[in-house]
Amino acid sequence: MKVGEARAVAARWVAGHRVPGFAGAYVSGSVAWRPVGAELPATSDVDLMIMVSGEVPPKLGKFRHEGLLLEVSYAPLQPAEKVLASPALAPGLSRGVLVADPDGSLAALHAAVARDFARPYWVRARCAALEGRIEALTRFDISRPFAERVLSWVFPASLPTLVVLTAAGVNPTVRRRYVAAREILTRYGEAAFYEELLGWLGCAHLSAARVAAHLERLTDVYDRVPYDLARPYGSDLTPEARQISIDGTRELIEQGLHREAVWWIVVTFARCLTFAPHGTAALQELLDDLGVGTPATMRQMAGRVVAGLPRLRQVREALMSRREMDPASQTDAT
Repeated sequence: MKVGEARAVAARWVAGHRVPGFAGAYVSGSVAWRPVGAELPATSDVDLMIMVSGEVPPKLGKFRHEGLLLEVSYAPLQPAEKVLASPALAPGLSRGVLVADPDGSLAALHAAVARDFARPYWVRARCAALEGRIEALTRFDISRPFAERVLSWVFPASLPTLVVLTAAGVNPTVRRRYVAAREILTRYGEAAFYEELLGWLGCAHLSAARVAAHLERLTDVYDRVPYDLARPYGSDLTPEARQISIDGTRELIEQGLHREAVWWIVVTFARCLTFAPHGTAALQELLDDLGVGTPATMRQMAGRVVAGLPRLRQVREALMSRREMDPASQTDAT
């Protein structure tokens, strides 16, 4: 399926979907950044953001429509200044792939966001929002239940990649964030810093065979998890979502990007464990490989990420400066 066709499918779903305060909808994520004639990878979904005035409904998550895997989220309709400061909202809305705009308010918001998206002030604001979430690791709570503790560490620990992508003005992708950060840092002469990012996750030394073995253990857990769509992460663990969580991860390993696959393996393992404990030993083995197998070592690793913030900010400024001089700076990162 072409990207243009995928966007059309998303628009048809939106045409039949309304919630109280519906203000419009736009395509977010990698599909908003790809050319309309490009092929949509089999391991991709289509992210839809529904803007609402008033109370924001719970996230719908992943489901299929006309054979296409959609992921639907909601966000409050906000002034341009709020959107521009949001690393979650600004990138997608800046692209202007609007699929519903009942009164034109979303088009006006897009125009304002697109105009100022690349301004250094707003780039730094979005980076600062991400860096604030990294700094929260100073309060890392080791008393949380096992799966929650892992998730509360691994997401902030991966956020330096999104600072890199945000500073470079490209799509802050989710599952492939390490792949995209590697491409950016290599392009701009900061490849050595990429190894630091992998070190903060604890996976710089892992072999392809070892990562593949962890994926096989995850696959067994994933295929047996008693997911519940009414609970957090439920739609991420369905057979429909398997093409992303399992097949997409295997694809990375086969491409020689095994270290880049590790963080999503950890995320998916921990999400599975929020539903059933039968993968606990397998996840524990992976955490041991990463050097975070105990609450104490996980807290130490979290501290390493926080300690790396000055270096991250230095790289951020270098990327922003070099991007201004790079005519290819708008190249997609998906």
